[in-house]
Amino acid sequence: MRLKRGVNIITNFFCAAVVLGLLNPIPLFGQLGTTATDSYASKTPLDTIGAPVDDSFFEQKYLTGDWWGGRSFLEEKGVNFDLRYSSTYQGLIQGTGEKKFAYGGKVNALINLETDKMHLWKGGGFNVHLEYRHGAAQSNLGGTLFAVNTAVFLPSDSPNEWVASTLTYTQKIGNGHQIRLGKFNPIDIYARHSFHGGWGVDRFMNIIMVAPPSGLIPVVFMGGLVSINLAPVTLTAVVFDPNDRTKDYFPGDLFKDGVNFGINVTRVAKLAGRATSYGITGFYSTAEGTDFSTLGSGVVNTSTETGAFNINVQFKHNLQESTAYPGAAWGITFKGAIADGNPNYVQASLLAGIAGNPLFIGRPQDNFGIGFFYYNLSDVLEDSFNPLVSITNESGLEMFYTYSITPWLYLGADVQYINPFRERFKNAFIGGLRTQIRL
Repeated sequence: MRLKRGVNIITNFFCAAVVLGLLNPIPLFGQLGTTATDSYASKTPLDTIGAPVDDSFFEQKYLTGDWWGGRSFLEEKGVNFDLRYSSTYQGLIQGTGEKKFAYGGKVNALINLETDKMHLWKGGGFNVHLEYRHGAAQSNLGGTLFAVNTAVFLPSDSPNEWVASTLTYTQKIGNGHQIRLGKFNPIDIYARHSFHGGWGVDRFMNIIMVAPPSGLIPVVFMGGLVSINLAPVTLTAVVFDPNDRTKDYFPGDLFKDGVNFGINVTRVAKLAGRATSYGITGFYSTAEGTDFSTLGSGVVNTSTETGAFNINVQFKHNLQESTAYPGAAWGITFKGAIADGNPNYVQASLLAGIAGNPLFIGRPQDNFGIGFFYYNLSDVLEDSFNPLVSITNESGLEMFYTYSITPWLYLGADVQYINPFRERFKNAFIGGLRTQIRL
């Protein structure tokens, strides 16, 4: 009885210790040079590839159309609205846990204001992302550490509640330079990435594929970044508060617990005549974290450790590009990282895959992807919990296909096969269906 109680205490503490790191994207600034200067609210690849040829009900971009000219009028004046409702029906087919499927829904309301078109000042922009989720679908299945359903995982700890996960102001300076300040949802920064992105509803569902965790970046953070365009190289630096700010809007305690820094260098080039990018990103935190070496023997100690870091390299290359539909392509992506492992729960990670638009079957508006990931969790953390709770690394494979029925209606299927971080848990086979309606 005492042993069982001790195991439960340790397990609960472990879950609490890592929950803040479950959605910490590692290389989000690797693509800022090409994405952050654009509005994620209305310029995603799904909007620009294979654009509708007329305004009929089945060819228009949005279910509700152009609002009798109102939507176009507002866009001309610099006011962009993009409202999306997505639903998922996902469950555990094989593995440890209850074998059942459940439904979950998500609303993403994206609002973008462009000060140029509003005749206010040049180069300014306001970005807002409102999120709402509901339903019984679970973000973790089969004993996995990382969320297998990003859409129902976010906003974290806030079901059935509207949350503004992004509230930022961007000022463009000169030729491609910019400064951005405010409250950031890192997944929004990935919105236009052909491998990641899609908020967990357009492309991959697993959080590792959508925004690979690093153990250093909160689910939602507050801070600022500077991006300098030295084409073909982009330099980006970011400073942010280490705490999750999902529900905060005007906090008075920013940087009270430390400061996180990040810097990225990315180069865009051509390889075999097709678009290629590669770069390196480093993050460092001055915040205190739990010293995993003090968690042994079932005793929860308050000792802390500092000096967490994460360094990763990224590579992306298009294998096929469309000449008929600019922007439509598919290719390979690779990301590898090393970290300190204490107080960072991540020690190393690897992600690789193929994704994009399936041009080989003539479907430029569809999306497909096959990705593999491996997360080496902290050895110090593993040693502290073993043998009471045997934990190890987590790895998995995910495949998806998203079919464009109309420009405003998408139907997708997703399967994941994951080796959970708990050694006594069976490998999890997870399947799901999903839809997205652009309102």
